[in-house]
Amino acid sequence: MALYDILCMAAKSYIDVLEMNEVFEEVDGRFDFSGTLIVYQVNSELHHAFSKARYSSPSEVNAKHFRSDIRIPVSAYNPLFPFNLTRAPDSIPNDAFIKRPRLISYDRICEGPQSNLIAESLLREAYVCELLTEHMHPNIASYLGCQVSNEVNPNNFMKRKSRAMRQTTKDYSNVIAGIESGIRHLHSLGLVHNDINPSNIMLDGDQAVIIDFGSCRPVGESLQDVGRTYEWYDEKVEQSIPENDLSALEEIRIWLGDKSHEFQFSE
Repeated sequence: MALYDILCMAAKSYIDVLEMNEVFEEVDGRFDFSGTLIVYQVNSELHHAFSKARYSSPSEVNAKHFRSDIRIPVSAYNPLFPFNLTRAPDSIPNDAFIKRPRLISYDRICEGPQSNLIAESLLREAYVCELLTEHMHPNIASYLGCQVSNEVNPNNFMKRKSRAMRQTTKDYSNVIAGIESGIRHLHSLGLVHNDINPSNIMLDGDQAVIIDFGSCRPVGESLQDVGRTYEWYDEKVEQSIPENDLSALEEIRIWLGDKSHEFQFSE
């Protein structure tokens, strides 16, 4: 077998096709096949592609045929999880149906005024299901809740690479202010969180909510046996002091895009 063939096979095999749909166009009063829309996954990223080829099965899809290829951002299909929705149990019954967002129309949606329409529609449907749970009927499907994944940093990049790859102009000042307000409240009670980092901040709409108090200790207590998140604290500090939270908050501010300052803590 030629080396070229081996390389083509390797390139082809790593495409995980999630959705596929044929496209037809009207020509002289009849509808003719014009191509195939494809949603596929590579590593942890989702893509929307168009191919002029026709396939009898997903296994035949080859990236060499693609005429266009769009990366689908997580925000387009994975909305932030509001706290007033039900979270699905970790163990899903075998007879349960898991409805996932369909992304085959993303090429059209991304060019419109609501680029996150798929994510917004998903939330709307979830709220309908919540209402139906309060008014159940034998001929209406039972709702188990929403599956939730953590997409704050889906590729597990270290914070410097994560900031460098983030392309956003969003104003996070309200989020930062909310985190600081929560931190100040803890301090007023004589407590320090000691593990403020993006994984321990959740969003309820636009409101930041601090979670995970496993490392929380009274002011002045030793942190010798306390677990903290690498890259998000000063390793030289071994005491529970308010500055631990405030310096971590500044690190989050820089991580969210404040490129006028350098990170305080080494990686």
